[in-house]
Amino acid sequence: MKLAYYPGCVSKSTGKEMDTSTRAVCRALEIELEELDDWNCCGATHVSNDLVATGLAARNMAQTDLPIMTACSICYSNLRAAAMRLEEPETLERVNAVLDKKYSSAKIHHALDVILEALAEDDERIVVPLKELKVAPYYGCLLTRPTGQYSPEFPVVLEELIKNLQAEPVDFRLKTLCCGGPIFMPQEKAADDIAFRILKEAKKAGAEVIVTVCPLCHLMLDAKQKILEKKMGEKIEIPVLYVTQLVGIALGLGPDELGLEMNSVSPMAMMEKVYEKNSE
Repeated sequence: MKLAYYPGCVSKSTGKEMDTSTRAVCRALEIELEELDDWNCCGATHVSNDLVATGLAARNMAQTDLPIMTACSICYSNLRAAAMRLEEPETLERVNAVLDKKYSSAKIHHALDVILEALAEDDERIVVPLKELKVAPYYGCLLTRPTGQYSPEFPVVLEELIKNLQAEPVDFRLKTLCCGGPIFMPQEKAADDIAFRILKEAKKAGAEVIVTVCPLCHLMLDAKQKILEKKMGEKIEIPVLYVTQLVGIALGLGPDELGLEMNSVSPMAMMEKVYEKNSE
């Protein structure tokens, strides 16, 4: 399988482990990635002008005829939303008027679906089953938007993948709640309260690890976890992994290949427990 790969801006900065683990997992699953040439920001959530955001996304999508895969739920949402807007003839005409390479159409995939499809074809690739590992599936806001791919109210694709890895998805009622990331600068207290509520609920549900698909969610739940513990006076101590990192462990990939040393809350104890279960 060959796909065009859109890494997104965060993969080159605070979310390098997302990019590292995505590439490693795709190599292990024999998925060939061709990174888009000279890609730009997808438009992200801070571009309030729909036409500008659509134009930014269209410039990326116009660079290839291959289906496009991204591991970032923000990029995934923006690229899909742009593709839908570009079905309008007037929008397509206005955007193409300023593009060197003209946009015609695009098919956007999240790494989550690509991985699920690959595992369905050959589940023997799972060499380290995540036996009895309790995983909280955390979707956040954007993976399920715009509608059409996953249910925004009751998505189950993460649970499906967790089960395929032979782990146990916990009943996590806050799995689609916003992490607070979009407001963490202007409304820090409110954002912190939201993120800590999610972490506390995951712990209450018995989760040993939280899995996410969004770099902003990862920042709020992983990078800020120790700060939130100190601020709220309560220990959580739950590692937060990108879905590609969790899959990589089950594929037998090492910590360096998955960028696990970049995670703020170390997942190494959890990983050791997985290996112990497989040695019994």
